[in-house]
Amino acid sequence: MDNAGNCNTTATEAALLLPHFRGMQSQTRCICHIFHLIAKAFLSFFFKEVKRKKAVKIAAGAKRKRGHDQYVDSDPSDATPQDALVEDGEQLTPEEEEIADVLQEEDQLIDDGQVIHDKAVVATLRDRAIAQMKSKNIIINSLEEKSALSIFPKAAGLAKKVHDSNTLSEKFSNLLAANIDTVCDREKRTLDRRVPTRWNSDFQCLETHVYFRTIVEQLTAPAENKLRAFKMSEIQWDLALHLVDILAIFEQPTRRFSQSEVPLVHETIPMLSDLEVALTKVRDAADLPNVIRVAAHASLLVCQKYFALTDECEVYRIAIVMCPDRKLKWFRDRGWSTEAIEDVRQVVNKRWKESYEVHAAPSATSSSSTTNAVARPAVFSSFFLSFFLY
Repeated sequence: MDNAGNCNTTATEAALLLPHFRGMQSQTRCICHIFHLIAKAFLSFFFKEVKRKKAVKIAAGAKRKRGHDQYVDSDPSDATPQDALVEDGEQLTPEEEEIADVLQEEDQLIDDGQVIHDKAVVATLRDRAIAQMKSKNIIINSLEEKSALSIFPKAAGLAKKVHDSNTLSEKFSNLLAANIDTVCDREKRTLDRRVPTRWNSDFQCLETHVYFRTIVEQLTAPAENKLRAFKMSEIQWDLALHLVDILAIFEQPTRRFSQSEVPLVHETIPMLSDLEVALTKVRDAADLPNVIRVAAHASLLVCQKYFALTDECEVYRIAIVMCPDRKLKWFRDRGWSTEAIEDVRQVVNKRWKESYEVHAAPSATSSSSTTNAVARPAVFSSFFLSFFLY
């Protein structure tokens, strides 16, 4: 299941209908969605969100409905063109408006329900990260914030412009041919486009943008190409270079867990643990720009939130213990407390006794020979626990 609240309700209600379903104890969460949220929290500092509002004139004599923020008897033909606004209502600059217009078509393909959920999760923890880092005197100044928020819109917008225009696509190809000596991967021929529902497409889009920096700068410089809105400043290029390296932290687990027909539940907690360590290092790196450190802390808060939620489902820890090359040793090696490890041991013991050992118990009416034969699983159960727990 994904991480929306209605999935928690489904798990709880299903336990009432299905005798052998243990509700939240058996609810595994979509780890790819978790990685998506962790990455989106980071990206929110580098992508200026835009929403469009439609202003509607109020017809003479129109009245507001009681209890509703709308009017009756208004004429839809009085509607004015949509105005592009950022989330806090600030009017966009002409350059930002141009970029927003280019990206609008792609954003219309998004599942609104998922977006609302994801934005709510990200916004809450983003604000908390800013406040917590501010208390440590790590503050994003206005220039750094403004520069950062335009990085991904510029990269994604330019990629779309080049792909959608035969003229710009030809110019890009000509510039690539003229600068072929600066290109390491000869098979890479164009900019990668962004897919709004996949965070790693943002990463790939920026990665190719940086990779083709020389060509991008030559393409966006001439006024005749009408691409000045997509031209990056030196501050933005410096941030982009850092971002390409840091976003690789999220790319590896996303690819790993996107494989089909590969059982990876035993890797969920280890991967979240590794991600937590990596994000902590980025957050605490004094040589990195403040906006990147704060973004890393926002991602870390999301990671910690869903890491904590794995406690609700016993499957994750049982899977680690059942993995022959991990067992309880994995928890000891990772510095888990003695009490926490004992809790894991108790979870495994309880599940074995309730779901497996009880079915292996010998029948009181069985013959002695049958009893001896059936008793073997009980011996096996002790072996099972000693083998996997230690």
